[in-house]
Amino acid sequence: MLSANQGTLGVTAQNGSAEDREEMSLRRFLHDLAAPLSAVSLHLETAVRRVQKGGDLTESLATAQRELEKAFELFESGRTKLMKNSEPPKAAR
Repeated sequence: MLSANQGTLGVTAQNGSAEDREEMSLRRFLHDLAAPLSAVSLHLETAVRRVQKGGDLTESLATAQRELEKAFELFESGRTKLMKNSEPPKAAR
């Protein structure tokens, strides 16, 4: 079920101006990018606790690395879209 804010944002994104849609797209992108970065932070904290206890870091570090790879892929995808949208129109010849 959507909250009042989510419903309003959805209507704004669908029916609003191009600027509203761009802002909503940017918000979604940043949210999607934050998810793997939060996971990296969590797994690095777990690795610190494991090293303090003399445990094996392999699993925590491998998961952190995979999540960083996801974040970089998302970032690159977003950067590519942003650069594509910000290119000046080419002059007709």
